[in-house]
This record gives sequence, structure tokens and C-alpha cells, in this order.
Amino acid sequence: MTEITEQKNYFKQKELACKCGCNTNKFDSEFLLKLNAIREECGFPFVITSAYRCKNHPIEARKARPGSHYTGKAVDVRCSGAKSLEVIRVALKHGIERIGVQQKSGSQKFIHLDGCTKEEGFSCPDSWSY
Repeated sequence: MTEITEQKNYFKQKELACKCGCNTNKFDSEFLLKLNAIREECGFPFVITSAYRCKNHPIEARKARPGSHYTGKAVDVRCSGAKSLEVIRVALKHGIERIGVQQKSGSQKFIHLDGCTKEEGFSCPDSWSY
């Protein structure tokens, strides 16, 4: 992982907050540093479609136990094609070991980046498609 000498923050608190209506934001500050470094190296804007999710968020509420978004260490970045491959390449370079890919035709395309660890009860390394 490369260090950021002059930290830029590309992400607004509102886009990292829960979108269920509560607007709670418990996004992990260490993961935000990594996310900013990935964004900087990619060199193109990231549209975050999902970041922190509270336990009452409809997606989290359906799960047996809250997932990685609940930890504040996961985002879904809207992208496709060559940009998706670049996001994955750079994320791996920066130590992201959990990546989900949604690139089906007719669906909202995104890459899930996830900083959760085995110690937190998540399989790691891991990759999946939706």
C-alpha cells in the first residue's frame, strides 16, 4: 500500500452515510484513507451507491447478522467496463482483499470494495459476483 502524503478527501459525509433515512454515518476512518488513496490512483470520480448501513437498513435487516457495510468498511462504486477493472486492480494493490462484482447487463453495475477481516468474522480473502 502506498501512503498518501497530502490527504485528499474525495467523499462527502452525506454519500458515506446510511441511506435508509436515518443518515447515520459510522464510516471507518482508516478505510476512508484507503478509499481516498484508491480513488486518487484511479484518477476518475467514484460514485458511491452504498457505504455505511445501519442495522435497520432494509438490506442489513434481512441478514442473519449485519454485513460489511454495517462495519463502515465497505462501499459499492458504480462503474463498468475498463473502469471496473482499474478499480479492482488498484484496490488489490492497496490491500483490499474482499471484492464483489456486479456487472450483469440490465443491472446497476458496481464494484464492492470491502476492508473487513477474518478477525471481524468475515471470510478473507474473498471475491464474489452478484
